[in-house]
Amino acid sequence: MKAVNLYILTRNTNPQLYGEYENILAGRAECRKVRQEEFQCLNALVGELMENGLSVRNLDGFYYSFTIEQIGKEFDLLKIAHHETVLNLELKSRLIPEKDIEKQLVKNKHYLNYLAPEVKLFTYIQETNAFYKLEAGRLRKSTVKEVIHEIKKMKSFEERDISRLFRVRDFLISPLNTPDKFLNGQYFLTQQQEEIKKEIIKDIEKNGTFRLWGITGSAGTGKTLLLYDLAKALRQYGKCCIVHSGMLCDGHRYLNDEFGHVDVYEPKSAVYNLLIRYDFIFVDEAQRIYNKNLNIILEAAKDKGMPCVFSYDYFQVLSHKEQRRNIPEKLRSVPGFQERKLTDKIRSNKEIASFIRNLIDLNDKSRIPYKYEDIEVVYANNEEEADDIITYYSKERNYKFIGYTQSRYYKNSIDHFPGEINTHEAVGQEFDNVMIMMDGNFRYHDNGRLQGKKHPNPDYIFYKLLYQGVSRPREKLCILVIGNMPLFEKILSIKSGCGRFSGENRSE
Repeated sequence: MKAVNLYILTRNTNPQLYGEYENILAGRAECRKVRQEEFQCLNALVGELMENGLSVRNLDGFYYSFTIEQIGKEFDLLKIAHHETVLNLELKSRLIPEKDIEKQLVKNKHYLNYLAPEVKLFTYIQETNAFYKLEAGRLRKSTVKEVIHEIKKMKSFEERDISRLFRVRDFLISPLNTPDKFLNGQYFLTQQQEEIKKEIIKDIEKNGTFRLWGITGSAGTGKTLLLYDLAKALRQYGKCCIVHSGMLCDGHRYLNDEFGHVDVYEPKSAVYNLLIRYDFIFVDEAQRIYNKNLNIILEAAKDKGMPCVFSYDYFQVLSHKEQRRNIPEKLRSVPGFQERKLTDKIRSNKEIASFIRNLIDLNDKSRIPYKYEDIEVVYANNEEEADDIITYYSKERNYKFIGYTQSRYYKNSIDHFPGEINTHEAVGQEFDNVMIMMDGNFRYHDNGRLQGKKHPNPDYIFYKLLYQGVSRPREKLCILVIGNMPLFEKILSIKSGCGRFSGENRSE
């Protein structure tokens, strides 16, 4: 979205046209509805600024109601001189507690610090016609004159698409891939994560006995971050054990060295005599755990009277056995079990999420005309060409190439492309840029659904392994198609937007 002139924006007095007029001026990709109450608040602010000496020219270059898509963080008004100054002005129709005003501006500063060394943060209250400012991390009362002074100081400002200024790597952290930032608290939870966290902690503080909680949600909703944040918060009450249902990565090992009162284990190491030494148990990627390991965890928790929190997504199972075990359903059958669902995507941007849905089902096209600028689809005729492309993307363009988990006993074309890590090792992790290959192991059914051949390990499910890989990137995704032109044509049509899938020109 582009910057607008607030004076010009607020000259429209027809409430039926508020939203449409703003969407056109800002050039939004998606239409946004504007409530009459918030537009009245903006009108009141503009009137106050104009009455106290601000000109039409000074009201140029403001981004109105911008949201960082990946985390759902919204800013009411921003004016940006990139690498110099950012001015943020939040709007409130009615007076709210000062602690809430301060909390919002502190959070805003965290995200805006990446844009410029100087960040000015204000809040305007329409009901009392009052201004507040965050200064040195504390809230104080301000004046319209002070706000006008800061606006007039900004001689230059950004006007182009604001979303290009926000890099995902700057504000999205992972406990496993950026464990140092996690331990240092360089992150914020979304409102939905905060609400679930408060509810679980309140329940544990009140009861303090054997309690079972589940956190579910699709890829990118922040299950792992919330689970680890809960352990971080509850370690003040006792020792925490995290069971990661997969292979431990470097991030897990870093946390084991630096994360006080919290230890991370693979399920095979989490035996009964170990678990009863702890006061809290957390299980990440629980949809992949074995029945015997789940039973040990539940037995230890019940005998010790420990609260347990599980995070899981049944869609992210990787094998037929995991599907049949259906651990989430087993947890739901335990008396007293409580489940909460995360629905807001906070890792992958909307374009990548839309592309993945369309990749799995050619009929699942977005109604929004995405350009898919963060997705590349490239082709190699054979393994030799593919090797050159993979090397280039890995070494020159900073892509993490994820290979498919191989069979120990039977050969397949995937053996030639082991990757820097495989799809099982990538569980729970995230990377800025990801590349994954697709070859003759994949095809589209006549109904447009993606299908995979039988994996050389017959328990693994090819398209589930694929989903695990393509759901790991935060910023960019590259699909490398090798020697499968019909598949390439279909996937390329998603990016080029060549229309809804039909039965014509089907892959054979």
